Amino acid sequence: MVDRRPLGLPDHLYEKLASADFQIFHHAPALIVISAPASDAWIAEDCALAGENLMLAAHDLGLGSCWIGLSQPWLATAEGRRALGLPDAHTPIAPIILGHPRAPAAAVPRKAPDIRWIG
Repeated sequence: MVDRRPLGLPDHLYEKLASADFQIFHHAPALIVISAPASDAWIAEDCALAGENLMLAAHDLGLGSCWIGLSQPWLATAEGRRALGLPDAHTPIAPIILGHPRAPAAAVPRKAPDIRWIG
């Protein structure tokens, strides 16, 4: 039996991905995927920090950015790595789209921080 849901996503996301109108990268003019060799000890942390710095720099230049987490399961497959031209030993961590925003982003409500001092 063939697994028709190989990425481990919830059913509603497979329906969205199957739609001809859905474009996972939102027609952004640029996709940057930060990756590293899987053997590196801190790849998730290092790539996430690089992604954050990239997104902050993009914002400073007036660009919009978005980490497209929904693409990560597919990008981590052999097919996804081939599509990116990544060596088999690399793990893609941070798929980030860049472009010019149509409008400023709306403010996001924030929760009060829960800070606990130890010491």
